[in-house]
Amino acid sequence: MLPILFQNNNFIIYSYPLLMGLAWGIGYQIYFSLIPKNWPRLKAQIYFWGIFIMAWLGAKVLFYLTYPAEKSLDLLSNVSFWTGGGFVFYGGFLGALLFILLMKQLDKKFSLQELWPMVPALVIGHGVGRIGCFLAGCCFGSETDLWWGVYLHDHYRHPTQLIEAVGLLLLGWYFLKSKAPRINLLATYLLGYGVLRLIVESLRGDIVRGEWGVMTPSQWISCLLILAGFSLIAIKNRRLAQ
Repeated sequence: MLPILFQNNNFIIYSYPLLMGLAWGIGYQIYFSLIPKNWPRLKAQIYFWGIFIMAWLGAKVLFYLTYPAEKSLDLLSNVSFWTGGGFVFYGGFLGALLFILLMKQLDKKFSLQELWPMVPALVIGHGVGRIGCFLAGCCFGSETDLWWGVYLHDHYRHPTQLIEAVGLLLLGWYFLKSKAPRINLLATYLLGYGVLRLIVESLRGDIVRGEWGVMTPSQWISCLLILAGFSLIAIKNRRLAQ
């Protein structure tokens, strides 16, 4: 755990915000390196920054909704909550999806095919961000005696942040290299990340995530992603059969 990378008097570089910024910066570069050449640059900027803002807000809102009620009263009025840590990825995912659905209604020329480069950008940026979680010590795993245990919060724990980071970076590398149809790749992302997150959630030891019934909110959303992935495959197979 290394929450502070560098400190010199009052000048401090925190690992989590640095890696979060790096994640978005890498995502930005990947996205704009992959967009079609005939796609207007201004339109691409609007989509990227619109998704960024909505993802930020969504991640904060879901964090607030899943935070223990007795501790959440002061969050919304706390400036550091909005500008610092406290993100839930699935909240950001849903916020970005809401923006995309809104643009689809407003932009008659909207095309999911053109927006595809956001997927590898998202996956790789997400993987980098999870390394920031590891350095900050958040999203930590439950106690373990396995060889891969890392010492966090007074115990050896599952390296849940690094497991997720490795899985995401491998998935992103596959997306950059694969020539498969984009609907196949999108289904791969929904299924792959849904399963990865289910596994990671089962190993987590932090208790701020909350529970909705028998599972955490992230586990429920993971199940929806897996269902959506299978639905995409079924739709594609049905079209091929016609």
